[in-house]
Amino acid sequence: MPKGEPTGKVIVKPEREDAVKRRHPWLFSGSVAKIEGKVQPGDVVDVVSQDGTWLARGFVNPQSEVPVRIATWRPDERLDEEWLWNRLQQAWQRRKQLGIPDQTDAFRLVYAESDFLPGVIADCYADFVVVQIYTPAMEKWRDLLAEFLMELLKPKGVFERSDFDTRLREKLLPRIGPIKGEPPPERVTITEHGLKFLVDVWRGHKTGFYLDQRENRLRSEPYLKGERVLNAFSYTGSFAVYALRAGAKQVINLDTSAEVLRLAEENAAINGFAGSVQSLEGNAFQVLRKFRDAGEQFDAIVLDPPRFAPTKATVPNALRGYKDINWLAMRLLKPGGFLVTFSCSGMVSPEMFQQVLFEAALDAKRDVLIVERLSQSRDHPILLNFPESEYLKGFVCLVC
Repeated sequence: MPKGEPTGKVIVKPEREDAVKRRHPWLFSGSVAKIEGKVQPGDVVDVVSQDGTWLARGFVNPQSEVPVRIATWRPDERLDEEWLWNRLQQAWQRRKQLGIPDQTDAFRLVYAESDFLPGVIADCYADFVVVQIYTPAMEKWRDLLAEFLMELLKPKGVFERSDFDTRLREKLLPRIGPIKGEPPPERVTITEHGLKFLVDVWRGHKTGFYLDQRENRLRSEPYLKGERVLNAFSYTGSFAVYALRAGAKQVINLDTSAEVLRLAEENAAINGFAGSVQSLEGNAFQVLRKFRDAGEQFDAIVLDPPRFAPTKATVPNALRGYKDINWLAMRLLKPGGFLVTFSCSGMVSPEMFQQVLFEAALDAKRDVLIVERLSQSRDHPILLNFPESEYLKGFVCLVC
């Protein structure tokens, strides 16, 4: 259990001090001149300049590409149990201040650095909290974190889904299972804007559901009421259910996983739309080309692909992928159809994504109007001094 007292110092290279002073919460390995003291992964360290001036305090992991995650710029603040409790309480108060939960019992309570708790994601699904822990420091806090969440929210249980790539990069082994209280059932039922969804918190993507798209689903609903709607990269079919409520006669859910398509059918059925969705298993790039060759047409298309650019090196290929899939969608839309399109690649800026859509429209020989810009839900706040916290961007486009 961390005691909150620094066990060492991390000396920053002179040319990299500005980033710390500008309150960026990550200190990259290239910014570190030296680590002093017998520090272990997860220890508290002070971040200082070459002349010894105190700059910040955070958690260290010498094995990581981000060896220090800064948690405070206040020299009098200890990173101890009280700090953890206060951060959780403050995150909960911010959600209530933002009107969350509002027409939903599924939301993000803790969004890592954006809630000043680096290394922790905590998502609420009805009576359960699902956490992702991806730094050695928060690994040490694991049991106390679950205890505090039980005390703060009174859920039936706290469940862990620490099985994603960031954890591996921190040299931590993946782990899935209950931490505190009851284990969740195979399917957790949540409510969102009057609709119900079944969530697989044991095996689903992320923590089970795309909470970051909650507000985008509602905002997109009026554009998805056409006769025929394609929901590509559909996952468990949440956009399809909103489209059906809006009045769509038929929605095709397209995904590579037969398992999630079955869950998408269940999600349609529990909302009274059994038989109104068609499940299509396959690669979206290939299937959309087949649709194009067959002369298929749609009134609306949703594109919510997985992250194409996990690193800067993959951005050029990602942009080609985004252009290709949007070009195909524009070709498949009837004149006056709507394209609701997203990128969740943090390395791809909104400006880059808009440029991709422009190039796709040129090649598709379609006139395209942007009618709405979309971002991540407000329970995934964007910290101004941490641009990396903004990753989801989207557009609603009218394709003429």
